[in-house]
Amino acid sequence: MPEANPKCVKKTLNAGRGKPSNWTDGTKAVFHYRVLKPVDVVDPRQGMPQHSDAFVCIDDTRSQWPNGYGKPLEIVFGKKFQLPVFETCLRSMLVDEISQFDIELTELVPYPLMSKKLRDIVKPLENGHGHSHHMCAASMANGTGYPELDDLMKNPRPLRFVFHLLNVLDPEEYEAEPWQLSNEDKLLAVEERRLQGNSLFAMKKFDQAIQKYREALGLLDTLLLREKPGDPEWSELDSKNVPLYLNLSQCYLNIGNAYEAEQTATEVLQRDNLNEKALFRRAKARIATWNLDEAESDLKLLQMQHPASTSLVANELQNLEKRRIEKQEGCKQTYGKMFQSA
Repeated sequence: MPEANPKCVKKTLNAGRGKPSNWTDGTKAVFHYRVLKPVDVVDPRQGMPQHSDAFVCIDDTRSQWPNGYGKPLEIVFGKKFQLPVFETCLRSMLVDEISQFDIELTELVPYPLMSKKLRDIVKPLENGHGHSHHMCAASMANGTGYPELDDLMKNPRPLRFVFHLLNVLDPEEYEAEPWQLSNEDKLLAVEERRLQGNSLFAMKKFDQAIQKYREALGLLDTLLLREKPGDPEWSELDSKNVPLYLNLSQCYLNIGNAYEAEQTATEVLQRDNLNEKALFRRAKARIATWNLDEAESDLKLLQMQHPASTSLVANELQNLEKRRIEKQEGCKQTYGKMFQSA
């Protein structure tokens, strides 16, 4: 028989085993879930449709990126997970149980951004290094980057979640991970890793410095998940990404990874669009990747907003013009060979 509470309606699909867990603060739940969206608008008087054809799957932790997380999700009770209704659902389950929950719209406001964050964390590595995708105000205006999540933000609906509870661990049964630290300890850990990265940078150990800066960004990710984008607390946390991305951009320039240098500088400029160091580093990266017009725009903006950088800009403009001549000469040779062949 379905079970109901003010937040969701439960239906057990496969019975679990054992006794109910205590679910004290610090208890870890390991589980898979699928998210089913009703194809049509739901009539509150009739409730959610029952036939499976009336739903489309928009998220599945068993699916690989970009359609899901690609592995079980783990949450720790008492750590203010961004979707509290998940805890409500899991508390009613036994290990190995599979149950569906029809969840009302008011409980699901953070879901699209939470799903985006989880998917971004497991996004495949590019150029040997991963990306950390933060939802700053500028990037949010362009959507989540996942069509099904963007559609849900534009057309909100109640959703059906199918949970499969794999395991429940008491606090003493597992080793706490960095993301389980208190907010205060986590902020201290962010600063500690930033300083470690700076020391490694000074020793020219750029790859190791990159790892430390990325660890700091990952810790900030878990803090940002707990705040509402745009709120003062969220903005204050997001601003701590700026020095980390600035340092990453210089590291990537130093190891010759211009693409990552450009992207990390862009992360800074999405938060501080006139940042002097970010404009300069992105321009250098763009020159290296032959994006010469874009590099020139960065340099002109840099010179306009930061007159003290004029000599640096002049040097880079000379490098840019050399690259432009090289590009033109390369095109001439290519076309010349084409005509000779003809």
